[in-house]
Amino acid sequence: MTWWNALPIFVVALVIMFGPGAALGYFMGARRLAVLCLSPLLTTAVFGVAGIAAGLVGLSWSIFPVLVTTAVSSAVAWSLRRFVLKSGPVSPCPTSIQAWVGALGGVAVGAVLIGRRLTQVIGSPENFAQRFDNVFHLNAIQYILQTGNASSLTLGSMAGAEGGSAIYPAAWHSAAALIAQLGASDVVVAENVLNIVVAAVIWPLGMVFLVHQVIGPKPIALAVSGVFSAGFAAFPLAIMDFGPLYPNLLAYALLPASLALVIALCGLGHGGNIDKPALWLSLTVAIPGLALSQTNGLLSLIAFALPLGVWTASREVARVHRTGGSRRRYTLVAGVTVLGLLGFALIWKILRPLADYDSWAPFTTQTAAIGEVLLTAPMGRPVPWAVSILVLIGLQQVLSNPRRLWIFLCWLVPVVLYITTASAPKGPWRMLLTGGWYQDSYRLAALLPIFAVVLASIGALLIWDFLCKSASRLLNRSPWRNHVRGGLAVAVLAFVAAMIFVSQAGTLTGITAEAKRAYVLDATAPIVDSNELALIERLPSEVPEDAVIAVNPWNGGSLAYALSGRKVTTYHMFSTDNPELRQIDREIGSAQQGSDVCRIAARRHIDFILDFGSSYLANSAAAADYPGIVDVSSPNAKVIDSEGNARLLAVSACL
Repeated sequence: MTWWNALPIFVVALVIMFGPGAALGYFMGARRLAVLCLSPLLTTAVFGVAGIAAGLVGLSWSIFPVLVTTAVSSAVAWSLRRFVLKSGPVSPCPTSIQAWVGALGGVAVGAVLIGRRLTQVIGSPENFAQRFDNVFHLNAIQYILQTGNASSLTLGSMAGAEGGSAIYPAAWHSAAALIAQLGASDVVVAENVLNIVVAAVIWPLGMVFLVHQVIGPKPIALAVSGVFSAGFAAFPLAIMDFGPLYPNLLAYALLPASLALVIALCGLGHGGNIDKPALWLSLTVAIPGLALSQTNGLLSLIAFALPLGVWTASREVARVHRTGGSRRRYTLVAGVTVLGLLGFALIWKILRPLADYDSWAPFTTQTAAIGEVLLTAPMGRPVPWAVSILVLIGLQQVLSNPRRLWIFLCWLVPVVLYITTASAPKGPWRMLLTGGWYQDSYRLAALLPIFAVVLASIGALLIWDFLCKSASRLLNRSPWRNHVRGGLAVAVLAFVAAMIFVSQAGTLTGITAEAKRAYVLDATAPIVDSNELALIERLPSEVPEDAVIAVNPWNGGSLAYALSGRKVTTYHMFSTDNPELRQIDREIGSAQQGSDVCRIAARRHIDFILDFGSSYLANSAAAADYPGIVDVSSPNAKVIDSEGNARLLAVSACL
């Protein structure tokens, strides 16, 4: 399949990701640019809630529960606006044609830049990332398609988890499954299409909306914000390579739009196309949307909201003092602030994982980490010099204006978190601050571009204004000043083109090549090589639908489920231990007729072994815990099919 062949699936993905949210946003009261930019955020919440609701009532996952949830939530939103909030007709501020052109132009350029780079990285729509986490993600999509259950309350049960441990945010997987259903594609193509739509469309769109909120409807700022969204290695490329962290990709792409809502509710920034009732309704929906895509996204929103809330409270105290407010007013502001801080502390504690989850160690010095964030080059990436200079110019502009210091505080949030996880020694302080992100520097580095884009846009706008004023002074003294009417449009295009060049030149080459290696499918691929894939593709004609295949997840065997639809014994490297399955893992390859392992195999319909040998994804001791499934050599296991060193065997002793 080529990318051109996948275009209909892209259309399906765009309609799916924007349609439900656009309808809901309209009934909430969002209009024009706001309803467009908020649509993916609201859609994600619809997917998450619809998946849970459908799972509770036993309804299979499809477009139907999405439509029902959209209709019900839209009706509730309209009723709340009219009868509870008593808000009048929606009358948003008009958006100028220049602002529209700047916003849509920025999104389009960002989409082209990111989309082009991602198609180069992935190669073909049918390639998949040969990385650890993708085993779970691909199998989870297939699990939703086969079971019809897209509930975040139970998705973890695929890997054997039960109760509270079975909870896993499923919005990203639900969206991918819906794309596979409606686009008639396999899980790999659906995954790739969704990721490109999220990274290349939703992310730059959210950044344009955030910059519109912070700076206002400045066409140049809106245009370059879309450009700069494609200029950082840390996001979206790095977390599509590391992990890959696809749910985080979705959550972080939705984060700028969520931040714009919080900023507007705090009375900061520009405001614009959405009134207070719509803001509150949208934020109420955004919270489950972020939580059900990845809880890191919700925690990140809360982290950014802390300085915004404190800033707003301080401003309110100053206003009350200035206007001679009563003691009662002071008490009210102080009480709300204290409650807010207590709520922040409680949520921070709840969303932080277990204290013994401490896998990621610091890897650099504090001085080096500070240098990385100042130059917007975390994780030792090449420095994007031109964009970094623009960020520093924007930073200087913000620090020189007391009314805009809140932008600096928001920029500081991921800076402090990243420096802590990158350089602080393991201990309670590091866990307290960064435990909610598993102390993972990749997840925290991915937050740095959000306000870096905002600051770079402020810096670029300053340079543009300077160039315009300088050109105006020159033209006023020039005899040709009446003959350059089209000069402004040319100058705008030239300036944006210059920003494209400086944001892309040389800074993303390394991460592109690194990520590209993850999608190479050949005889040396680390999870499923070309021979193993060829064998997997023949499984549907060789293995009955009700049969189960014994696999070792560390050598790629688990992906037989995602790629063929045939059930396997273990769906991920971190599947929950089960005594019977442990016995299968140890003994199935040498099983004797009438043995305990044969009785277990018969009860569980485990009739086949997929032997991919002892070439493992990671150097983990757990990979060796499957002696009955690796390098099987027994007269009681008959080879049914093979490709290179990959073999499919029937457990003849147990049949």
